[in-house]
Amino acid sequence: MKMKCNQLMRLGEIIRVLIFLLWIFYVRYRGKKNDEKKAVALRLSFEKLGSVFIKFGQMLALRPDYLSDTYCNELYKLLDQVPAFSKEQVMEVIQQELKSNTDELFIDFNFIPVASASFAQVHKAKLENGDLVAVKIQRPHIKRNVNSDIALLKMIAWVGDFIFRPANKFVTIINEFELWTKDELQYEIEAKNIETFDYFESLINNGIRGPKVYRKYSSSKILTMEFIEGYSLAQIIQAVREKNLDIQKKLTAWKFKGDEIVNKLMRNSLEMSHIHGFFHADPHPANIIYNKNKELIYIDFGIVGVLSKPERILVLRYLRSMLTGNSNDAFEALLALCVEYQTSNLEKVRVGYEIVSKRLKETFDSKTYLEQQKKSGPILIEALHLFQKNNFKVSMSLVRYFKAFETIEGLIFSLHPQLQVKNMAKEFRRVSILSIIDSLPNALEEKGIDGIVLKVITAIEDGFLLKK
Repeated sequence: MKMKCNQLMRLGEIIRVLIFLLWIFYVRYRGKKNDEKKAVALRLSFEKLGSVFIKFGQMLALRPDYLSDTYCNELYKLLDQVPAFSKEQVMEVIQQELKSNTDELFIDFNFIPVASASFAQVHKAKLENGDLVAVKIQRPHIKRNVNSDIALLKMIAWVGDFIFRPANKFVTIINEFELWTKDELQYEIEAKNIETFDYFESLINNGIRGPKVYRKYSSSKILTMEFIEGYSLAQIIQAVREKNLDIQKKLTAWKFKGDEIVNKLMRNSLEMSHIHGFFHADPHPANIIYNKNKELIYIDFGIVGVLSKPERILVLRYLRSMLTGNSNDAFEALLALCVEYQTSNLEKVRVGYEIVSKRLKETFDSKTYLEQQKKSGPILIEALHLFQKNNFKVSMSLVRYFKAFETIEGLIFSLHPQLQVKNMAKEFRRVSILSIIDSLPNALEEKGIDGIVLKVITAIEDGFLLKK
């Protein structure tokens, strides 16, 4: 009875906020010109509702196929800071999960958290061997609270779908969010994500990694990792903008160079995604730390993406074609990436895409990648919106990839605005060649060396011989 009463009170709170948002969207700030104000109102409403809604907003920020760039960028600013839970609750969770107490597990454990968020809080501790660790502890009863709020969200989404009949069903995005939170609340999955990332990075070997995971001190509700000391890229970007000399002096001593960081991020992101088919899906500048050893360390592996081999090839083809002005090949590659689409409006979408890509072609005289993007606007995101609006659907992993790519672009603009367009295109070509080389052994084993493969190899060899 008490549970149902609490749910009714929560439902009332959510409905009040929804009514306020409807007034903001359709009365006070009606019209597209007020999108920025509406986006701020949406972010503040999610923060007011807290916990699950903050996480829901963070997930929406990674869905440029559902929301415009204005809303995605605003939701990216969501503050996930809530009061800490008690020392007694921390001790209880550790005892239940690790079958021991803090005195036996650590030589030092700070019960004042270094961060406290909706789903968990993080404590600094020291192991017997002297290693400093970050202990991420899940909030007590958070799964019950999440399930309760999601049930309410589903009910509201069903009503919204019935009344508004949107092309993109609200219930669909709520179901995706339910799966997302299920994974995020399983810290064993996050630990596995970190280890997978580090394995592939060991093959790339360019100074980017995740934190070391201490499995002995981890469980489904506790994740113990290496405590990372340094500055996040968000702090570095802010320090440069605000001319914080103290941080800048330290970064100079640590030999921080924006162009080197950008080159590392580009190479790592492209090789990780297109050679190994795995990537960190939320490379927000706050999630990447630079330390005194010139390492870049990703944190927060709750969201990752996986690309199949065909997806990797087609995405590379799309990006290459887009950057070289071949809009027809770019459209065909994007179309091949769709898991579902309607042939009845294919030509309409093709024409719409040509209009979008034409803006990019008009920027090819730009010297820097930043200059080009300022002139053309977010072409990739607009293309996704065009497809989604016409019920052309791509997989969740691809949406995550494109959003991660856009986030890396933002880091490029902040850390190395002088990056040349030709260098960006060259990086795509390099990874495309590596992808082909990586695929050849499997292709040869599966199908044998046929005449076509031999002709391709011979043609490449002839090209090398002619240069001599």
